Amino acid sequence: MVGGQSALGVPAALKRFVERDGRIGEHVLFHYAWVIVAVGAVGQMAGSSIRLAFGVVVDPLVNEFGWSAGAVGFGYALMSIVTALCSPVAGWLGTRFGARRTMATGVALFLAGMLWTSQVSHLWELYVSYGLIFGVAQAMFLVPVIPVVASWFRRHLGLGTGIMMISWSLGPAIVVQAMALMFERVGWSETFVITGTVGAAVMGLALLLFRDTPEQAGKTAYGWREGDRPLVTSGEQYRAHAKQFQKYIYRTNAFWNLINVHFLGCVGHAVILVGLVPMAIHRGMSPIAAAGVLTTVSVVSVVMRFMAPVLSDRIGSKGVMFFSFLGQGAGVLLFLMADTPAQFYTFAVIWAIPYGGEGTAFPVINRQYYGHVPMGPTYGWQLLGAGLGMALGGLVPGVVFDFTGGYTWAIVLSAGFSLAGAAAIVLLEPTRRLLIPDWEQLSGQSEEVAEAHAAAALAAAAVSPGD
Repeated sequence: MVGGQSALGVPAALKRFVERDGRIGEHVLFHYAWVIVAVGAVGQMAGSSIRLAFGVVVDPLVNEFGWSAGAVGFGYALMSIVTALCSPVAGWLGTRFGARRTMATGVALFLAGMLWTSQVSHLWELYVSYGLIFGVAQAMFLVPVIPVVASWFRRHLGLGTGIMMISWSLGPAIVVQAMALMFERVGWSETFVITGTVGAAVMGLALLLFRDTPEQAGKTAYGWREGDRPLVTSGEQYRAHAKQFQKYIYRTNAFWNLINVHFLGCVGHAVILVGLVPMAIHRGMSPIAAAGVLTTVSVVSVVMRFMAPVLSDRIGSKGVMFFSFLGQGAGVLLFLMADTPAQFYTFAVIWAIPYGGEGTAFPVINRQYYGHVPMGPTYGWQLLGAGLGMALGGLVPGVVFDFTGGYTWAIVLSAGFSLAGAAAIVLLEPTRRLLIPDWEQLSGQSEEVAEAHAAAALAAAAVSPGD
């Protein structure tokens, strides 16, 4: 070795890094958990892209078929309602039959829904293909992903979640602009065919690498340390204890409040995400320039998509979530004054920062409240609130425009719902202690022992002071 390099010219520090499996302290670069994160990111990217790109679809459908903006917007609302209602079921299916199987079903439905949507000529077809079929597909391939990623991280869940949630922004940033260009070049129908076929193929290939648990892949979870108790992650004992512990979760105030919080936040940003492109076009921008504003929101929000769960892991989720909701509500008021392209883009940059942190801390706060308990049903119920919020928020811009000829009241309602969400977060329990028995310690114990610990945990949570 000469000058700190090996005989082949590889820096000695890099050689040691590779020999240690890419380890930096407790963090490992070459770990299968990152493959799971990447597969989850692909699914999140596809689902969020098609959902957030709906605003680009509104005007082409209105112009071609003469449908009202409100009638087209109802297709988005219906999709969100169906996704919401199916989310708890998808969470249960992921726990009961496996996330990979559930997600594969979602991919097949995604392809069917997109291809049918490309051929619609009547409103009812849009409602069935996009609203119903794509709505079910979203629940099936989006809900099981987060619990699986959580099971692959014994520690540092915020880091894994943050990296995966970047896809929520990068996906729309790419797809929204691409779909706007394709609408102009090949038409909206062909755009749905191309997007559906490519998206289904990519997700199907990604699932070949997906494994529901570290044990299924013959690995240990990321952040595992010597002395950690093994977790029960499969089999009849796992399913029985998951059902038992879910009953404890239902008895906490946080379970119900987090559904409400997700609902309020999603109403707030769905109004903007669905209405931003039509609002900008209404004020004189071209469709591609208006889509560029939505793309800017997606790109800038990347920062907080990553930082919110990482900060939540380190300093607690309540504060991070509170300031994200507060900023989302206050920042949207800038939209009231936007008339020129520069003002629209300024709004996009400022509002995107708190918006990016609004929904990404939920997996972390679930871990802080409930420990390593299977998260599928709990996260599914939270996405029920989110989906209903997206449905209501997606419906608001078109309905307000149909009744008033403008979007001012839609923007005001967006701000109100986000600020109400910030107020609801204040009422959450502290995140410093578990609210239910520790799954890691009690998953092999009798129901009577776990029940005694549950009573103690719930009583402690009831008298705990706020954060």
